[in-house]
Amino acid sequence: MRLTLDHLVMLKTLSEVDSVTAVAERLWLTPSAVSHRIREAERRLGVSLTERSGGKLRLSPAGVRLERAAKDIIAILNEAESEARSMAGGVTAFVRMGVTSYGPFRWIPKFIKHYSSLRPDIEITLVTVPRDDVYASLMQGRLDVSIIDDGMVPSGVAKLPLFRDDLIAIMATDHPLAGRKNIYAEDFKTYNLVTYSTDRASGWEYDRFFAPASILPRRMITVELIEAIVELVRSGYGISILQRDLVTPSLERGELAWAALNDGLDIAWNAIVRPSEREDSEVNKMVTELSTWIKNAGNPAHH
Repeated sequence: MRLTLDHLVMLKTLSEVDSVTAVAERLWLTPSAVSHRIREAERRLGVSLTERSGGKLRLSPAGVRLERAAKDIIAILNEAESEARSMAGGVTAFVRMGVTSYGPFRWIPKFIKHYSSLRPDIEITLVTVPRDDVYASLMQGRLDVSIIDDGMVPSGVAKLPLFRDDLIAIMATDHPLAGRKNIYAEDFKTYNLVTYSTDRASGWEYDRFFAPASILPRRMITVELIEAIVELVRSGYGISILQRDLVTPSLERGELAWAALNDGLDIAWNAIVRPSEREDSEVNKMVTELSTWIKNAGNPAHH
């Protein structure tokens, strides 16, 4: 490597501000020291890493490329330091569990508490990853196990089915559709659909609910935050389709109404691990206990 960690930290910081002075303040350096570090990095690589735009200092295309890598490297180092400190307290191994932003994670803290009582020397850490990045994160070692729906289970991984969760329509308690036990695709023709994503993912609502009926909602509004979707639905702005696990607390408090899609649709959830994972590894031991815990506790999505 021609650059040091100091150079990478500088580039990451520069992507967040727009001047040498601001970088210096963030890093507790003098502006001249930051300028020297920039020139030194450019000299070592033989390429310009910054450029001026509208009087502000920006990263050049080469600088942007390095900054993206710097973010990953710094995150990995921070995680390694955190794990090393944990080992001083008796932790002997770590299991990184990946969940998607809209995955069934409401029950996971209960399992982590349970597993900690059985294996206080194993630390489970949660990592939120985009749905499309699960496989790469798993195979590259950024994750050890991931909880993923059937539609996204790739080939070449070890899969353990865990449970199924209902896919339901939710609406405000005073919505015209409130009180219905079942809702069909044609019911959406006159209402807004507030959705996490418009991707036509296998196994989800477009694939199994809208496409077979050749019907789409009047308008689809993308909101990439589950809490925001719930609030928009509560206000009557539209209706949504989500797995029941995500909205169970709101349903129990009577804040939302819900209905089954057609005669009932559900999503299957699985734990997946690398095929190279040893059978007696700490990862597989944890996954085996997770499966047993779910069987003994019943469907965690309904608790």
